[in-house]
Amino acid sequence: MYLKKHESKLLLIPKGAEQEDAGIIAVLTDRIPSVLIVRWFDLFCFGFAMCSYVLDFFSDIGIAIFHFWAGRHLSGALVLSFALLPSVIINIISMVWMLDDEMHWKRRAHPRRTGTFELNQKRFISLGKMITLCIFQMGPLFWYYKALYYGWMFTKSQKDNTDREKRRFFMKMVEAERDATLLRFFEAFLESAPQLIIQGSIAANYFQSYYASGTYPYWLYFQAASLTLSIISISWSVVVQNRSLRMTRDDKVNIWPHEAVLQFCWRFLTILARIITLVAFVLVYEIYTIPLIFGHLLVTLIHVIFLQALHIEACTHIEKLLLVINAMIHIFTPFNMAEGKTRYRYLVAYGVEFLEMMTIFIILPPPLNMFPMIDKVRVGVPVSFAIGILIMMMYYKFFHPNRRQLLGAASQVDVSRDVEKVATPLNSSPTSEENPEELNGNVVEDKITDKKVFESLLEDECHN
Repeated sequence: MYLKKHESKLLLIPKGAEQEDAGIIAVLTDRIPSVLIVRWFDLFCFGFAMCSYVLDFFSDIGIAIFHFWAGRHLSGALVLSFALLPSVIINIISMVWMLDDEMHWKRRAHPRRTGTFELNQKRFISLGKMITLCIFQMGPLFWYYKALYYGWMFTKSQKDNTDREKRRFFMKMVEAERDATLLRFFEAFLESAPQLIIQGSIAANYFQSYYASGTYPYWLYFQAASLTLSIISISWSVVVQNRSLRMTRDDKVNIWPHEAVLQFCWRFLTILARIITLVAFVLVYEIYTIPLIFGHLLVTLIHVIFLQALHIEACTHIEKLLLVINAMIHIFTPFNMAEGKTRYRYLVAYGVEFLEMMTIFIILPPPLNMFPMIDKVRVGVPVSFAIGILIMMMYYKFFHPNRRQLLGAASQVDVSRDVEKVATPLNSSPTSEENPEELNGNVVEDKITDKKVFESLLEDECHN
């Protein structure tokens, strides 16, 4: 239903009165899956995210140095500004979160609070190391390392999932991963995405200049590598954000490795086509591209309000802020920020992208019509976009995690029910003292509930 308000999926905001140790762990206690699973793929995701973050950031700094070295000071200043300014913002946020964790650690480790899990643990990292990491713009790595550490401790532990310490490892891993993925998500759209437009426009201009000679400067190859790393960074940040949200929900099935790969391919190909389209607009309209982007933001904001209106209890300003953030993300790729059906949201968003892409590449206004190999670009961009959409449709039709529930695969909820059945004593069968009508009524009610759940899932295969 249009203008229907939905719960937010991007931010998990605690409800109710604040407590002394209010934080994500207190909220996650009621939201974590009944059966806790940490796969090797989850640990790989943490390591891959750390490596891609470092490579993406330092490749941008390296490109800026190449430009300054060659005397292209304007290009170097633009690349350096769009690399450092967002990074400083992200690391300030990271430092605030670290200090918040430090205060909670001291409060939990107070001498009067004996017997707690935290008293047996030292501080995860010293305050001096926190400040050093943030000064060198590596603050987000702390959260990934923390998630990797607690995930490894979880897998090493031989205790049962019901053990308090093991569940604590899982909650700390999920807490750290949530902070890391949220930071990386915003870093991708504050730094990597604008960098793609800036560096893509610079690379396109110099590629056109050197095309006639047939030889290209070495830094142009480095810039192409930096552009590729930025697209990988954006695509992967969206995938891990979705995966992280599913890991903490007992009512959702987590993403398997092949499903994450399909999501990444779909995002990579559509974002690649989108970035080339935006660079084409910059080549044609130059500074006048800014009003066009604002026009795109207005159109996006309208359909986001209609299809992804949010409802956050007692957080009216956060609702508005999230809608604006979502509209800005849609400049580069559609993103579903609200619970509910996604098919219409992606249909409208990708439809707008397709119209803009076809408009610029069908008209081919000067000087785009004189760009080298424009015929191949004219065909390659829509083909890349079409393949990405095809992979997206295949993912939702055959490989979406909810399909495993429809096909009867064991979900986190199903496994927890099986565990409860196994844990039930064998002699707990109904006796003559129990009311058989009440038991039959419960069975019928459970069947009706299961049927409703199945019909709901069947109706919305594209529930994200």
